[in-house]
Amino acid sequence: MTRVLLTGASGRMAAAIRPRLREMFDEVVLFARSPMDDPGANERSIAGDLADRDAVVRAANGVDVVVHLGGKADEAPFEEIAQANITGTYNVFEASRSAGVRRVVYASSHHVTGFHSVETMVDETSPVRPDTIYGVSKVFGEALGRLYTDKWGLEVVCLRIGVCRERPENSDQLRTWLSVPDSISLVEAAISADLPERFWVVYGVSNNSRRFWRDGSARALGFSPQDKADDFSEEFDAKASYSSNNQGGRFTNAEYAGGTW
Repeated sequence: MTRVLLTGASGRMAAAIRPRLREMFDEVVLFARSPMDDPGANERSIAGDLADRDAVVRAANGVDVVVHLGGKADEAPFEEIAQANITGTYNVFEASRSAGVRRVVYASSHHVTGFHSVETMVDETSPVRPDTIYGVSKVFGEALGRLYTDKWGLEVVCLRIGVCRERPENSDQLRTWLSVPDSISLVEAAISADLPERFWVVYGVSNNSRRFWRDGSARALGFSPQDKADDFSEEFDAKASYSSNNQGGRFTNAEYAGGTW
């Protein structure tokens, strides 16, 4: 592996994984809407919009692996979601195909199954039940990845990421938390593992005893989370009920329009 393209390079999760990518690859191409002001010695910054296909194609040229973290990460008006998460994701997969990229690691979301009950254990074989237009856009991205695997042989790993934070911020996150160190390990495994199949879906969650997602497919990649939200349970009312009967929590509320995690 010599070159990786990281979209959404100015985001919180991207900032955490950049040091590890610099160690793994000869060159890290940082793609963000604005130029990055702190590129490392083997990083190259490209400013562009995911909705601009030509810009994405240029960024993917000569790349071996794409880590696609870019896009809208919360509920928003459909037009905004469509440009960032539908058109933008299509551009990433199409640019990857035309550039001969070997593997795309796609940042999906646990919100693709947000309307499953909190009493249900869910895995990648469970029916999708998106809780928002944002969740629908992530279902689209996974389906697109399946198409590009079946039709053009691209390797695709979809990461249904939980709530990635430095530490849990409320009692809900005792179930859904993904620690920053575990997020780095998850992305590394998705990049480097020998895939059981060319298209693979995993839930990205730390080793939380209260989680409602099975982790078998993630462990098949060699991902073994080291952190657990249980260590923070005394900071919250651990007996407090989840904010909803559904796994998507507040995202499943009819009035939810974004901005509340």
